[in-house]
Amino acid sequence: MSYLPCMERVLRTGADNIASSFACRIAAVAVTFALTAPLAVESQSAPPGGTPTPTVTRADLAASYMRLDRVLSAKTVTDTVRAGVSRAFDRSTLAFFGGRFLAAVTTIDSLTVAISGAPLVVAPPPSARLVNGKAPSIARERLLARLAKVDSSGVLLQALVSARARASLLVDVPSVDRSAEFLTDPARLAADVEREVSALERGKNPYAKLAGDHWRTVRGANGAAVPFRIVASKAVASAKTAVPLLIVLHGAGGDENMFVDAYGAGITPRLAQERGWLLVSPATTAVGASPANFDLLLAQLKSEYAIDSSRVYLLGHSMGAGAAARLQSQRPTTVAGTVCLAGGAAVKTDVPPRMLFVGAALDPIIPAATVKAAAMATPGSVYRELANVGHTLMVSEGVRMGMEWLGERR
Repeated sequence: MSYLPCMERVLRTGADNIASSFACRIAAVAVTFALTAPLAVESQSAPPGGTPTPTVTRADLAASYMRLDRVLSAKTVTDTVRAGVSRAFDRSTLAFFGGRFLAAVTTIDSLTVAISGAPLVVAPPPSARLVNGKAPSIARERLLARLAKVDSSGVLLQALVSARARASLLVDVPSVDRSAEFLTDPARLAADVEREVSALERGKNPYAKLAGDHWRTVRGANGAAVPFRIVASKAVASAKTAVPLLIVLHGAGGDENMFVDAYGAGITPRLAQERGWLLVSPATTAVGASPANFDLLLAQLKSEYAIDSSRVYLLGHSMGAGAAARLQSQRPTTVAGTVCLAGGAAVKTDVPPRMLFVGAALDPIIPAATVKAAAMATPGSVYRELANVGHTLMVSEGVRMGMEWLGERR
């Protein structure tokens, strides 16, 4: 029996009014727990005679969110269920912001079980991190030594920055807080960087017109590192005519991998490929720290791909929406259109900004009224509101809406 009808009845009438079937009782427990668990306070030390609270890392939280994201994206749910899940998920977000990772993971996993109607499937621990049978750090040091001999004073500077940063991900024990490390397959990465280093030694930029999905870094203002994820289909990479560029900026607690791997099970890169757009997802805090960082990132991308300067778009969520609005204000003649999802700020420039603000009706973190107020204070902007979704689960629908709107902007 599917959990979804039971979930809908729980969310609509409450757990005490649910039918007594086994599946519905389990759904009632899962949903009720999901709605209340974030309120629990985590203990950081063991109670007298007890055991310590399990340590929950950012990697655990990322894995939990990804499981829910995939399950929810594969299911067709009613508006009532979507609304209930959104409320519960936003409560877990507030728990996360409060440093209560265990409460957040418990809530998210409970939602995953209730929606899927199946036991939680946790990915097995990764196999030994080896590169050609040896520790990744051995390959890293060898590659970095070769890169140290390549001339970094000319046009290859930024390519060298990327190659060094990519080689540096070859760690023996990945950081649980840095997703670029724990999401990376060291053997594959080492093989890729080997080819990239060989190209640099021949005086060529290995990233020019490179197709695929890659993690990279550029050097920003004052030497700051600006990590980003880039997704280019073969058609986009080899395009003879200029293609649109979509730069997406994640929310607080996320990173440059968020829009590519999550936010609707990776809907953003799929839609970008369908439209023939180049997709770039930088770390919001890095690219938003200075408009010069945005300029340097854009300049490097234009040196490597055929980008249509009249179709450079921004799309941001939450904190990323605020950063996107600032960049729209700071670079009004560079950005052709900006979409702010569940966030943003009013923009007033001499050049009328082309902006779409999208609020979520159930958002407790940045209420729809706040987003609407920013839109109303921005001359010529458009405001739309999504029903039955909250702060994070609005993103996939917002991306669809936003990309359709951006496609008409020049």
